[in-house]
Amino acid sequence: MEEQQLIQQILRGDRESFRFLYRLHAHAAWQLAFSICKNKNIAEEAVQNAFLSAFNYLHTFRQDSSFKTWLLRIVFNESIRMQKLERKYQWQDIVTNEYGEENLQVTASSSLHKKETKEQVENILSKLNEKEALVLHLFYLEEMSIKEIVEIVGYTESNVKVILHRARKNFKFEYEKI
Repeated sequence: MEEQQLIQQILRGDRESFRFLYRLHAHAAWQLAFSICKNKNIAEEAVQNAFLSAFNYLHTFRQDSSFKTWLLRIVFNESIRMQKLERKYQWQDIVTNEYGEENLQVTASSSLHKKETKEQVENILSKLNEKEALVLHLFYLEEMSIKEIVEIVGYTESNVKVILHRARKNFKFEYEKI
């Protein structure tokens, strides 16, 4: 079933169709949130809030872009908001690593090599600045176009290209250190 049909069904009150959209996009949303927040619990909360917002404001979705792009923009904004909240608490020393930094959980894989490679990539991404890690993640792991990335993060197209270029260079530099 196409997303447009699902959206129409959701707008008519069919909640099961939203569950289907959730299952389709939850993994991508969580990975985006984690690449911004760098914390499993905060990323999960950001994704949950983003899906609630998407459900509540689905009637405002103009379908100028794909649902996934619209949703990931909401996830991006919510992740930034959550990250700012977290920073606010950190400076007060009220929360000292309360959430406990956790590594991205790797889905079960039959190949140990794939798991090790994924962990190496995640390790390198965690060493890059937030913008570079985010753009690399969207471009390579989510296989999004430059135009889609621009819609999600709100940067200019030339800015995304510059960030992507620098990110590739810095990724290569970090990779060669391994």
